[in-house]
Amino acid sequence: MTDARTPTGAAHPTELLRQRRMALLLVRLPDKTRGWLFWLREPRQKWLRLPAGSLLVVGGLFSFLPVLGLWMLPLGIALLAEDFALCRKVCAHMLDWVIKRKPHWLGIEPDETEEDAYLRIRPQIPPHHRTGMDEQADL
Repeated sequence: MTDARTPTGAAHPTELLRQRRMALLLVRLPDKTRGWLFWLREPRQKWLRLPAGSLLVVGGLFSFLPVLGLWMLPLGIALLAEDFALCRKVCAHMLDWVIKRKPHWLGIEPDETEEDAYLRIRPQIPPHHRTGMDEQADL
């Protein structure tokens, strides 16, 4: 996964939070969809992620047409967030909104914190996607 780094080389706390929230969202998807989205978010898949994210954003902008929908816009932004700082900020704002207003979309139970939810879903996250996100526990 691509992540923002501080001048010292450590992952930025807001980037780690965005990655954790994306993981919470992704594990709610069906197994096949979850698998290819985790695969698509890997750094070596940039060649495929950029056109896919761009097409999803464009499709979201044309959501008034049949077949295309507004759901494409946030998914495209989430894919492009792996490579572009502006999209990272937009994605982080979208995830903040979801956490504040619709935490059940991320699988967070009413009596559960975001941290508890992440620890519960952690075994479902592929190991190479966990490394940067677990640094946040030390912060």
